[in-house]
Amino acid sequence: MTIIKALKIQTWIMSSITIRDARPEDMDNIAMLHANSWIIAYRGLLSDQYLDNDLQGGRKKYWAQTLPTIKGKEFVLVAERDQEIIGFVAVLDKPEAGCDALVDNLHVRPDLKGQGIGGLLLKAVAKRLIETGRKSYYLTVLVGNTSAEKFYLAKGGVPRDISTREFGGKEVQITKFVWERLTD
Repeated sequence: MTIIKALKIQTWIMSSITIRDARPEDMDNIAMLHANSWIIAYRGLLSDQYLDNDLQGGRKKYWAQTLPTIKGKEFVLVAERDQEIIGFVAVLDKPEAGCDALVDNLHVRPDLKGQGIGGLLLKAVAKRLIETGRKSYYLTVLVGNTSAEKFYLAKGGVPRDISTREFGGKEVQITKFVWERLTD
């Protein structure tokens, strides 16, 4: 395949994606995508028992509690193609270490990773943050989630520090990535 043909296909894929604010009726789809993403990304980093023991039910409970409390400067965006949610990002108003907001979750349907959907979601986050007077954000990544680490580095994230915390019944190391100067 020629480079020009590949670029045309990529442009068509990207032009068919809509980014919009999440709605309450999106909760189950967001929870399912969240759980499926964790099962693949965290296999080997978290215990199989945690990943295989009703993770989807746990994510449904989490989103049932979280989505209705999103307010003010917080937001959840979904990436949609043909009315199907294929990715989402959640931004919380939790300034820390000189950053204005926390990107709490960013997930793309595992079979669609590498198609630019995560990048579109990050661009939408930057645009929304800039529109609301904010200039920076941070997020955390489990150490060993190399695909996420590479993605965030490629998107301009700067690793700041590594901490340890309990997650999924296991002590894990987390890297904080920061974006100090946003552009839309």
